[in-house]
Amino acid sequence: MNHDAPLTPGELELLRQDLERFRATLENALDAVVTMSAEGSVTGWNAQAERIFGWKREEVMGKKMSEVLIPPNYRRAHEDGLKRFLASGQARMTNQRVETTGLHRDGREIPIELAVIPVRIAQGISFSAFIRDLTAVKQSQRAMATLEEQLRLSEQRFSKAFRASPLGILFSTLEDGRVIDANDAFLKIFGYSRQEVIGRTSAELGMWADPEDRPRLLRQLLKHGAIHNVESAFRMKSGELRRALASVEIVELSGERCALILFNDISERRRLEEQLRQFQKMESIGQLAAGVAHDFNNILAVIQGHADMLLSGMVDGSDVEESLKQIAGAARRGGNLTRQLLAFSRKQEMQPQDMNLNEVVGGMTKMLGRLLGANVALQFVPAPGLPAVHGDVGMIEQVLLNLAVNARDAMPRGGKLVVTTAVRTTGDTQMERNPEARAGQFVRLSVSDTGCGIAPEVLPRIFEPFFTTKEVGKGTGLGLATVYGIVKQHQGWIEVESEAGRGTTFNVFLPAGSRTTGPLSAPVPSRAARGHGETILIAEDEPALRRLAARVLRDLGYEVLEAGSGAEAIQVWEQQTRKVDLLLTDLVMPDGFTGRELAKKLEARQTGLKVIYTSGYSPEMGETVFVFREGINSLQKPYQPQTLAKAVRDCLDA
Repeated sequence: MNHDAPLTPGELELLRQDLERFRATLENALDAVVTMSAEGSVTGWNAQAERIFGWKREEVMGKKMSEVLIPPNYRRAHEDGLKRFLASGQARMTNQRVETTGLHRDGREIPIELAVIPVRIAQGISFSAFIRDLTAVKQSQRAMATLEEQLRLSEQRFSKAFRASPLGILFSTLEDGRVIDANDAFLKIFGYSRQEVIGRTSAELGMWADPEDRPRLLRQLLKHGAIHNVESAFRMKSGELRRALASVEIVELSGERCALILFNDISERRRLEEQLRQFQKMESIGQLAAGVAHDFNNILAVIQGHADMLLSGMVDGSDVEESLKQIAGAARRGGNLTRQLLAFSRKQEMQPQDMNLNEVVGGMTKMLGRLLGANVALQFVPAPGLPAVHGDVGMIEQVLLNLAVNARDAMPRGGKLVVTTAVRTTGDTQMERNPEARAGQFVRLSVSDTGCGIAPEVLPRIFEPFFTTKEVGKGTGLGLATVYGIVKQHQGWIEVESEAGRGTTFNVFLPAGSRTTGPLSAPVPSRAARGHGETILIAEDEPALRRLAARVLRDLGYEVLEAGSGAEAIQVWEQQTRKVDLLLTDLVMPDGFTGRELAKKLEARQTGLKVIYTSGYSPEMGETVFVFREGINSLQKPYQPQTLAKAVRDCLDA
């Protein structure tokens, strides 16, 4: 091509198109492109330069670049570098990119990446600067550095918390429970060293007292993703069983799903709760003392009054039978009252049986009336045809007692307490509302008061052990915790409805049995089983009771020997000439010679001697524990003549 010849129209069009493409590329470049003359004046300024530095093209054209883009601290160095390049043709300005700072129109210094290229043109030297805004990059780098530092600190804090936590913490594989790591608290609770647990499964360690607990919890964990505060029994290295609350979550370690398990050892807390629960029961007995004394005086007045009339001949004919019925009824009421007191005062494990909840509540109403006082009206509304409930009568009575005491304290100026029973079938709706609920048929015991109600902020904590809103000395904080524990033992749950100033209702749900209980009625005495001339030795220190038992047994055809103590029973044994078939002995007698010791001595003298023990104490006290727990023939005082006759006959025929 002849460069001296003028360009043809076609060549001019091609040149124009090239310039348009170059201009479009320049305007849409991701970097700011700035050109300047040899004197440092701006000759070119693309759209990205406007976005990065805030100057419009028309505002900077012809201005010194050092005044527009260069921070004041760097302007002198920029001017000197430009002069050196123009003088020698060499400078530090090359097409290599360097990181520095640029000046925004608003005075901010922004991080940039810069490359300056000298370009020779017909007029001399021009410079093209390619500038990239590093603000986002630097922010990202700072954010990443901050995140890494936070992660490092977080890992450091977790490591410290993991090691120092008072809760036992265990990481294990999800499927087979193989231990990945365990903290010091876990090792201390279970009694292992770290080397003994790492790499072994919970099954190999025998941690779960019930091997079915782990697969059951695993199913819940896979379904819900986390489980919290599930109480289970665990076996220590020593073989000791302890109770703990286990909380489990699924976590990822090195891409593998694992289980994070927290163990809260509550064995000591359970022991203290049991002690305080016993104290709370005894505290209730103290509150009941006045009412009990009143009831006993009434019972004794009925017995004594009718007995005096019979002895003095004041009644005859059908009136004699009526007086005897009144005496028998009063005696039964006294016996029931005694049994209730023993049930409240004793420290016992659960002794379940099929019970009629209506009868349990009905038997408690008089005692509750005394407990609540004259300014609280008590109403019991039983549901007919109630299914049987399998549970411990004494514990259910304690639930009712504690709820009544709680209601009474909520009604200091008096009010109304309504106790109702009902049959309820629960389904998905109730289970969604209350996670402790289960589907099926349940007997509901409701206790409603018209008291002050429970504040919304307090309601979630009312079943916590030791939590109380009462004044110091007014409560142990274990009343409702005791109720909650007993109901859970009976496989049930509690729901609470309360509104401040409008009263509270506690709904206790207990699993219903398949058998339907009958209507409330007095038991019909059965005909007493008669004897066949067998000889019975009675050792009883209470003369009136001894004479009563002897008379009952003689009337039934038995030969009876009597003794007022253990030592006297030995003498009677040695003096008699016929074989003794059965020993009926009180467990506790005044000469320190227990019924158990007496039976052992006489059994050594006569192999196969039948023995029945009687006691007026709780079946959880002293010698009574052995007798009643081991199922040895026993009679709890007070007993009816028919009960005595049946026990003797059954023992002799066994």
